[in-house]
Amino acid sequence: MEKRRYHPANMLFAIMKTIRGWIIPLIIVFFFNNTDGWGSYAKYGILGIILLSIIGSILKWFTDQYTADERAFHLYSGIFSKSSRTVPYEKIQNVTKHTNILHRLLRLTAIKFETGSKEKAVDFQVLTKEEASRLEQLTKEDVQEQAAVQDTEIKGDELEEEDAVSEQTVPPAETKIIHFKPTKKELIRASFTSLSFLLVPPLLISFLLKFDIFFDWSELRQYLPLLKVWWITAIGLIGIIVVSLLVGMWRVVQKYGNYELKSDDTYIYIQTGLLSESAFSIRKDRVQGIEITQPILHRLLGLAKVKLISTGSLDISEETETINSLYPYFSLKQAQTMIAEILPEYEIQHSMERLEQKVLLYRLLQPSIIWLGVTITLYFWRPELLGYEIMWWIVSIVLLILIEGYRYLDFKHTSYLISDKFFQIKTGALTTTLFVTKRNKMIEIARNQNPLQRWLKLATIESINRAKPVLHNKLKDLPASEADRFYVWYRQRTNDVRKQ
Repeated sequence: MEKRRYHPANMLFAIMKTIRGWIIPLIIVFFFNNTDGWGSYAKYGILGIILLSIIGSILKWFTDQYTADERAFHLYSGIFSKSSRTVPYEKIQNVTKHTNILHRLLRLTAIKFETGSKEKAVDFQVLTKEEASRLEQLTKEDVQEQAAVQDTEIKGDELEEEDAVSEQTVPPAETKIIHFKPTKKELIRASFTSLSFLLVPPLLISFLLKFDIFFDWSELRQYLPLLKVWWITAIGLIGIIVVSLLVGMWRVVQKYGNYELKSDDTYIYIQTGLLSESAFSIRKDRVQGIEITQPILHRLLGLAKVKLISTGSLDISEETETINSLYPYFSLKQAQTMIAEILPEYEIQHSMERLEQKVLLYRLLQPSIIWLGVTITLYFWRPELLGYEIMWWIVSIVLLILIEGYRYLDFKHTSYLISDKFFQIKTGALTTTLFVTKRNKMIEIARNQNPLQRWLKLATIESINRAKPVLHNKLKDLPASEADRFYVWYRQRTNDVRKQ
């Protein structure tokens, strides 16, 4: 297959990235550098580095090439030292697309094929939308063909050879089902829930504190008495509130205004972003686990954040956020229903095992290094606040109450379940996290006991799943007998792997 060069706009994007990275040093050396000697030559050094980077970007475009056949990507790179790399489609874990404002103006996009291994992802920073769709479709066709081949092997004794060939070469078309698309009412409600509007007052205060850099205060002090007029102050406060609400709404709308969650029999698709669009797709069998997080505000409002654990790095560039999370303003019940629709093989159980009561006493009596350090520091330092000496023992008691309260909440929220093929744990004090994974998705486990745990017949277990970085989930102080059962349960993982 004929080698292709990357899109010419790669040079433009690389040059802009170089200039953006050096713009602040350039401003400093050109406008704020008044020193003589070597300092005066800094500007020429930075300009030289930028020029070399631009030349390197142009040469890189002339030398780097790629091909994509029916089975793999073939990447060729190197200006002086040539190298080639082959990435089979079967290694692709998920696909992330991103289209920023400049991409949209040029009718281009970026796409990243994550392998989930130690190797680098196959990353196309600039492509036409047609070429990106073609490459994505190639990876999916390979998956469909493999699934058809496996299905043919299973049914080989029942089907005739001609039917098997037909089934292999013409995979059935899959229909995408839209599970969720937020309405205007839901976006407005999400803007209040996200508390994005609270960002404006701190930014305004920060601007006022640095106001003298841009304006002369002496010219404005004559207008300060107007602030004592109640209706002027009221108008100002209303204006700040309105601006804060509008900013909060805009932040949510531009991120989730075009949000769409859908799936077919093989893949899950997430699309988000209004001005800067991002899209994420992952094979259902590549999902390593599900994580449901509830920060304290979400828990009070009955909301939950759902994250799909994947082996790939999901941020396609420095400008984008990871988008492997579902809509973060679902109610807990709605989130669980959504998981059941998209991934019916993952069963979230509400009835879970709790830790024994002796664990609470064991945790409350553990010494706290933080409390001890703060208490000793306050005893010898005796700081003052607003001219009054702080009573060290009061601070020490309050801190101890907070630490013990945190430990109690952590104990109260901790639970676990070791079912037939699933491992489910819930941990956290102020922010709770429920993690669900399948036995065949766990690559390693660990069982530990310290001397005190051994005396109390307790243990700590740990599950390890493929992710970037590798995901570790610990469950502390469960009964030692349960830890032993967990170890025996995991040893049966070979049966699950053989069935795949």
